[in-house]
Amino acid sequence: MKILIIGKGGREHAMLEACKKSKLVDKIYVLPGNCMMEGATRVDIDMYDIEQITDFALKEKIDLTLVGPADVLALGIKDEFNKHDLRLFGPTKSATRIESSRYFTKQLMEKLKIPTTEYVVFTDRELALKFVSGIEKFPVTIKIDSIPKNMGIFIARSNKMAIDIVNEIFDENENSKILVEEYIIGKEFSIFALVKNSKVYPLQIVKDYKRTSDTDEAEHTGGMGACSPVAKITDIEIEQVVEKILKPMAKSMYEDGYGFEGFLYGEIVVTKDGIKVLSFNARLGDPEAEVLLPRLESDFVQNILDVMEDREPEIKWNDDVCIGVVLASNGYPSKEKCQDKINLVPVESDIYFMGVEEKNNEIYAKGGRNLIVTAMAEDFEKARELAYADVEKLRSDSFFYREDIGKF
Repeated sequence: MKILIIGKGGREHAMLEACKKSKLVDKIYVLPGNCMMEGATRVDIDMYDIEQITDFALKEKIDLTLVGPADVLALGIKDEFNKHDLRLFGPTKSATRIESSRYFTKQLMEKLKIPTTEYVVFTDRELALKFVSGIEKFPVTIKIDSIPKNMGIFIARSNKMAIDIVNEIFDENENSKILVEEYIIGKEFSIFALVKNSKVYPLQIVKDYKRTSDTDEAEHTGGMGACSPVAKITDIEIEQVVEKILKPMAKSMYEDGYGFEGFLYGEIVVTKDGIKVLSFNARLGDPEAEVLLPRLESDFVQNILDVMEDREPEIKWNDDVCIGVVLASNGYPSKEKCQDKINLVPVESDIYFMGVEEKNNEIYAKGGRNLIVTAMAEDFEKARELAYADVEKLRSDSFFYREDIGKF
């Protein structure tokens, strides 16, 4: 088989490594990929140019395409591939709304009585400012309805912060739609599943560490590390999420004509009042994929094909713990200026690369998150020890990382 992976970060690097293990795969293309993705042919096409990608897939007779970024899915690449009988494991443009429109997903959860955070939605700046000016209980979460490149999630801890966030959002786009949500605390985890229409096949759970540090004031990011499995989450809680959240969501979308196919995942919080859903996403997470896929012992490509072809997939997992620690450029996420050389010394752990580029046979950061160091062991303590030992070898004054990944 010929496989095409669309994307260029750590998630796509992890998908590449999983595909390389498959006995079904003969050749892998990454579009555009990055300079550290070995074992695949890089394709120099803009990943947002759906027409060119479709032409490439037809010309090269690609057997299966996997898409990393949600914004590529939101453009309708699945719809275009379907027109040409090209196989792509991912949702259509309309089904991707489960991630590309937070308001759409909130409405769907309300319809299904899936517990989620309380919220108010605004499309008018002045009405939003009046509302946040009168909030008495903080913090609150402010989200942009669509999924911009900066994640569009902000935590306001005062009326002034909320006002500044609202103004910043509407200054950038006067036609914005925002959600002001209650801020909840509890045990957080993400649960993933392979989905086709109403059929849901759960994968393992992951914890993503979103903030730049473990302090309340730290900025929200795309993820500074992850671990799988997740301590202190019970089998009963996982079963409740699968049966009462994932399956009803997939079934409803199927019955409403959206027909979701692909990776579905929910961000879950177990609060003192019970389980609540923060959001749904329509693809594998990043950096969650980097700690999830290394634990997969069954054939990744075979599992996907089985789901697409209505066969029961035999999904097998390693029982070990996988810890992933992100090395990010100083200033991330607000000021991504670092473009320094990365000190790539030999390490024991696996490394999945994110924002990197090659210059004069050396590897440099491109700002933002640069790489994730992952280690597997029989328990959290040992996995942390291995991962952080290698992070120390790679670190320099140009980069930072969280020191609490895998701690519970």
